[in-house]
Amino acid sequence: MPPYGTPPGGSPYGYGAVPGPVDSLGRPLADWWQRLVAIIIDALIIGIPLGIILGAALGTAGVATNHIAAKILIAAVVGAVVEIAYFSALNGSSKGQTVGKMAMGIAVRDASTGGEIGPQRAAMRILVLAPQIVLAWIPFLGTIAELYCLVCGLSPLWDSRRQGFHDKAVGTVVIKVR
Repeated sequence: MPPYGTPPGGSPYGYGAVPGPVDSLGRPLADWWQRLVAIIIDALIIGIPLGIILGAALGTAGVATNHIAAKILIAAVVGAVVEIAYFSALNGSSKGQTVGKMAMGIAVRDASTGGEIGPQRAAMRILVLAPQIVLAWIPFLGTIAELYCLVCGLSPLWDSRRQGFHDKAVGTVVIKVR
C-alpha cells in the first residue's frame, strides 16, 4: 500500500494503474489485440508480394491444366518457405520481433529465461500456430488446419499467462516492449 492509503479511484498500485499478467521476469504480457494486429501486418507484408508473384505465374501458365497445377504447387511450396523463413528469422532473432510485432511494441521471448528463442523454435512456433502454411493445398487437411489455426489464434484469450497453444508447445510468451 502507498504510505498515504489508497488513492482516489481505489487502486492500491498507483493512480489508476492496474497490474496485468507478467512474465517470469515481471515484464507485462502482450494483449491479444496487439498480437492480432501484428499478425495482420505480417500477413500483408508476406501475402501481397506472394499474391502478385502467384498471379503473374498463373497468368503465364497457358491453357494446359497440368501447367497450372504444377505452378500452384510450386507457388505453395515457395510461399511456405518464405513464410516460415520470415517468422523463424525475425521471431528467432535477438529482438524477437517481426515487422508487425515491432509496429505493435511486442516481442516473443522464452517463457522461463526471458531470452531469445532462436530460429528453430520460432519455426516450430509458427508451424504449430499455422499448419495450413504447409497443408493449405491438400483439400480436406487444409480446411482442418485453417479451423485449428483459428482456435490456436484465439487460445491466448482464455489463458491466464496469455499463451496460445503455439506458445505452450515451444515455451514462449509474448511481452510488451514499449
